[in-house]
Amino acid sequence: MCHSSCGGSVRVATGLCQELARRGHRVHLFTRTTPFGHWGQADGVVLHRAEAHYDKDLHPATLFAEWPAHVFETLLFILLQVIKQEGLDFLHYHYAVPFAYLAAEVKLRLKGEAPVLVGTLHGTDVGHYGRDFDQGPRLSRALRELDGLTTVSLSHAHLAAEVFGLERPPEVIPNFVDLTKFRPPSDQDGDKGELKMKGGESERARIIHISNFRPVKNLQSMARIFIDIRRQIDAELWLIGDGPEMDQLKAVLEAEGVKKDVHFMGLRQDVDCVLPGADLLLMSSLYESFCLSALEAMACGVPVLAPMVGGLPEVVVHEKTGFLFPPQDHRAAVSWAVNLLQDKIEHVTMRTAAAARAAWFGQERIVSVYEDLYGNLLSAKEKRRGPAHALPA
Repeated sequence: MCHSSCGGSVRVATGLCQELARRGHRVHLFTRTTPFGHWGQADGVVLHRAEAHYDKDLHPATLFAEWPAHVFETLLFILLQVIKQEGLDFLHYHYAVPFAYLAAEVKLRLKGEAPVLVGTLHGTDVGHYGRDFDQGPRLSRALRELDGLTTVSLSHAHLAAEVFGLERPPEVIPNFVDLTKFRPPSDQDGDKGELKMKGGESERARIIHISNFRPVKNLQSMARIFIDIRRQIDAELWLIGDGPEMDQLKAVLEAEGVKKDVHFMGLRQDVDCVLPGADLLLMSSLYESFCLSALEAMACGVPVLAPMVGGLPEVVVHEKTGFLFPPQDHRAAVSWAVNLLQDKIEHVTMRTAAAARAAWFGQERIVSVYEDLYGNLLSAKEKRRGPAHALPA
């Protein structure tokens, strides 16, 4: 189960579905509407939607976590039907709201016949909803109904344990990247890294930002950092994504006279074709449980400039694969960026190190960790049920 927006939790969930299906598992995906991006039968995943027709008010960059009752009940009905008909071994959700409540309801209805329940916490399901006066206690109770709980970084695991009062932190399984798609450019790639901006080789520094443009991404700070970099060197900013903060961001860029140096690319499914052409990924988030964009940039050999918050230090190695600045210390961020972008030798060294670091988070390895988790949980369930219910050899 996952949301349908373009956020990191959705991309991890759908990527996991596709890779598990490729490995021969039978996979069903439960969502409110069709997930953002390409989705077809060729993926080998059976898609179940609570709403067959996409609501134009559900912008793909916005996370609609609080569902109307009729949507919740519809997906619950679908879940129960598929579990009964298909005999699902596992029900795994990515992002707790509202899926933790759906999983708890499945367990309540099916009791011992319920599939193994697994949850993965991704970000604001802990930092925002976990601290909510009403939802926090409900979520805490729902998480205790799970057979397995994971999250994407040590930092977020400790936060979840603190916020929900867990006896032990969730197991850490980091986000992953498809290294066959996200990779440094080569002579054989043709248009990969297409944006030398269709103008041939440019001496301008190409800075990229990728996000859902929500308040947590702290876009005003991102803009200020770019503006100060632009005052010192010739640079342009590529913006991939869309969301509720876009209009305010455009106003700041226009007021500072740098809008002409910004390329607004909107929501794109081919981020892997754009990233290799960039020189630096710029993030300024107030919090990141992991930051999938940083990992994908590094896999393409793009260094990362980001704040030292949340799980980012577990992804970006400071002064080796990028720079982690103290939150709100724009002066340090600008200084590191300008020095790196003016030093071609250091930039090449950091590009190489970034790609090497990202290889540790490759899809092949991380999805195998999920498979091991599933196997261990299923074995534990069978032991609890006793020999009469054991799986055949």
